Amino acid sequence: MDTFLWICSPQLYHYERIDLSAENCRHLRPVNLPKRPLKALKLDCVFVHYFVKAMDESSVYRRGVLDTVQRWRAPDVLILTPTDKDLIDYNWNARVYRMVRERCEVDYAFSWLSTLGGAFSALGDYFENCAETAGRISMQQLILAARIGDPNVQARCRLYFSLSLIQKKRFQLASRIIRQEYHLAQRQAAIDERLVRMCKGIWAKLQYEHGTHRKKTPVD
Repeated sequence: MDTFLWICSPQLYHYERIDLSAENCRHLRPVNLPKRPLKALKLDCVFVHYFVKAMDESSVYRRGVLDTVQRWRAPDVLILTPTDKDLIDYNWNARVYRMVRERCEVDYAFSWLSTLGGAFSALGDYFENCAETAGRISMQQLILAARIGDPNVQARCRLYFSLSLIQKKRFQLASRIIRQEYHLAQRQAAIDERLVRMCKGIWAKLQYEHGTHRKKTPVD
């Protein structure tokens, strides 16, 4: 068996040391190796790592490599040299770090606004100024949801806003928002049942509040 084929076999390949350098090499001397000057091949250690991994995972690629190697004299010595490229993309790492930190801050602010908005929404049934504040909080949540890029979260924010409109007796605008969000939820490829039930629940509240308001309003 040629030495290079032996080295490239995923079952037999291994690093002799962890701290590889240009001077580190693995000498393989099969018994039938003819006495001639040794042929060396220098390869980037990271390239060899992924090369062997590809051979291990793909039988088609492995057969192609072995067929190609058989046509030329394989080296007797494989020298793994240190890579001349950074293994870590620091620029992309910095961008990802900023994106992750921004998402964490947005999620934190969204959770805080959800708690605050829920409190004002509960009071909005009794105090109109609390309903007004709950509506403004819902709009701030909608801005954050747009930063997140989740359409279902944006839909929930619009439904929260429609709830504040119901509390302020603006039934017509609230009705349009609820109908629109319900139809959009039904047309999604993957229907969010929680969003659909939320639309139905707020619609039921709209009908109840509208009926109660009509009974309280005197007819001239």
